[in-house]
Amino acid sequence: MNKEDRIRDSKKIYDATEIPSELSETVHQAIQQTQLRKGGNEMHLFKRYGKRVAATAACLVICFVAALNVSEPFAAAVAKVPVVGGIVQVVTWRSYVQEDEDKTIQMEVPQIEGEEDSGVVADVNAEIQKIVDDYKAQAEQQIAEYKEAFIATGGTEEEFAQKDIKVDVQYDVKYQSDTRLSLELTANENWCNAYNVQYFYNIDLKDDKALTLEDILGEDYVSIANASIREQMQQRMAEDENLVYWDGSDGIEGFTTVDENTKFYLNEKGNPVVVFAAYEIAPGAFGAQEFEIVP
Repeated sequence: MNKEDRIRDSKKIYDATEIPSELSETVHQAIQQTQLRKGGNEMHLFKRYGKRVAATAACLVICFVAALNVSEPFAAAVAKVPVVGGIVQVVTWRSYVQEDEDKTIQMEVPQIEGEEDSGVVADVNAEIQKIVDDYKAQAEQQIAEYKEAFIATGGTEEEFAQKDIKVDVQYDVKYQSDTRLSLELTANENWCNAYNVQYFYNIDLKDDKALTLEDILGEDYVSIANASIREQMQQRMAEDENLVYWDGSDGIEGFTTVDENTKFYLNEKGNPVVVFAAYEIAPGAFGAQEFEIVP
């Protein structure tokens, strides 16, 4: 990323940044404490300098957030800072772009910060890093092999470059509370749908363990989830005559039941959303299929 791109991205961040509500309260409390220490006779100083102090603090926050997005070393360092007043979140990220004449690789790698550098949080962080590293290496190898075959069959370097191949790894915090965290990691390549994958991590922060459908829906989670999914399938097919779900009856593998390995995430309401990848239970044209299960 060149200097102009960094400046442009920083401006976008500046324009979109909301000043944390804690900041105004912190400034106000500091001024009150100063007044109490000095007998409360400096109200004119607050009127004269209060807005300037708040504006300066706001600029510091904006510069702080901009630096997180523009500077990878700074972002990595800040990831080690304890959570303070909501400014630094529990889930932090490192971001980078690698670009050459054949491809662009863009990655946002999440890291979950816990009180202890051990347990399920450490395991998830290690797994995510391995997934990202392996996916990047595999993508580079596959693109190189694709280019070699393309050139061998009469294609040119210029024609290959026009394909504008992109490899993208992103993450999304689906749900976060004091006791639960749900995180999605996605990896895809725009030249081959077969390499689009999703990973979901649901963590019970209180008990330091992976969160399961059984934890959320109870011992009868299989029948509860299956009944809800089948009902939603019938509703969707009634609304779209082109949509069809596979259930194994035609010799095509499809939906039969959920189990302990079924992928899911928590939505904003804290409800589990079961996810089936494209081609898993329906034709690929309909993409991934998601079903919210209300406990």
